[in-house]
Amino acid sequence: MMYRDYPVYKVAVAQLGSVFKDKPQYFDSRATLAKAIKAIEEAGKNGARFMVFPEIFLPGYPYWSINLKEGPEFALIWREYLRHSPIVPGPETEEICAAAKKANCYIAMGINERDPELEGRMYNAILFVSSEGEVMGTHRKLNITVHEQLFHTRADVTRVTPCDNIRIYETGIGKLSGLICGEHCQPLLMQHMVVEGEQIHAALWPGYFDYPGAYSLRTVIPAMTQGLCIAAQNWAAVASCYIPPNEIPRNFYSNSIFDGTFGGSCVINPVGEIVAGPLYDSEGIVYYDVDLGFIPLAKSVVNLTGSYDRRDVLSLLRREKPYFPVATIEKMEDITYSEAAETIAHLKERLTKLEARVQILDEGKAKKLGSSKR
Repeated sequence: MMYRDYPVYKVAVAQLGSVFKDKPQYFDSRATLAKAIKAIEEAGKNGARFMVFPEIFLPGYPYWSINLKEGPEFALIWREYLRHSPIVPGPETEEICAAAKKANCYIAMGINERDPELEGRMYNAILFVSSEGEVMGTHRKLNITVHEQLFHTRADVTRVTPCDNIRIYETGIGKLSGLICGEHCQPLLMQHMVVEGEQIHAALWPGYFDYPGAYSLRTVIPAMTQGLCIAAQNWAAVASCYIPPNEIPRNFYSNSIFDGTFGGSCVINPVGEIVAGPLYDSEGIVYYDVDLGFIPLAKSVVNLTGSYDRRDVLSLLRREKPYFPVATIEKMEDITYSEAAETIAHLKERLTKLEARVQILDEGKAKKLGSSKR
């Protein structure tokens, strides 16, 4: 008899602040990258196998929005933000990959991904790197939130390298994936993670904004991720940003908020309990030893990949073919012919099955007729 071993390993959640500068520099992507590399090295020395960084850690989350009275300066910041943002693969990802390999650690890092082909196109993305030091792919945020729309393009679900949206990665530490901030408020997107059997989830948040008299993200961040963990029976590493007061730029842009970050990084188990953290109001790394053997224990009660699975009643549809804003007639004809060929093949297969079924029915009728004559 073959017995299954459930991996037990340490996860590390980086609660760090990106490095911002006063105008006219605004960003220091090299210093932020160096901060990330140092944290990966530390996590590796402490035995971590999976490490999660906050939303858009590199080069930094946009804690500012446009002031129409100062539009030209906003345009300058926008350009610098683009210039400091990494492409995948690129020089920055090479350094992250090298650090991951040295630390023998999988990495999920929030980045402002720059499209190398479409000038000015940026994505709020998660970079996934293997412990062998290879880029596994990126998850680009499907719907962008509030002022992020001034910077980011909404992603599609096309499986195109390196973007491989809403994919569950089969790894040596289990089935891992991740979502960004408000994506944890999209039930269909979370349901996809559930039915695909995600085991370890990276939840990336910017960690800011306590709205007086309204609601606090100190409550929302863990609550939304806990809901996913309860439904999916998975582990979650929740990474949220914190910028120390002495590192906040004093002369960045008039419409900015850097002093609202509070952190809140934590680890959540498959029944929704916070088992490490949350860490508030300081930088640091949260560690916890996760046991994938806890997952089947949780699934013994509510199991959306097993006894609670009703895909015959409710199911999801996912688009995987790209949209082309500009395409040649030949390209569109190829797509049309390809789809037509698939349809014809499918119809032929159904026709063959129906013919076989009719033959069986005819043979049955013939036997009954022969019996009645005798």
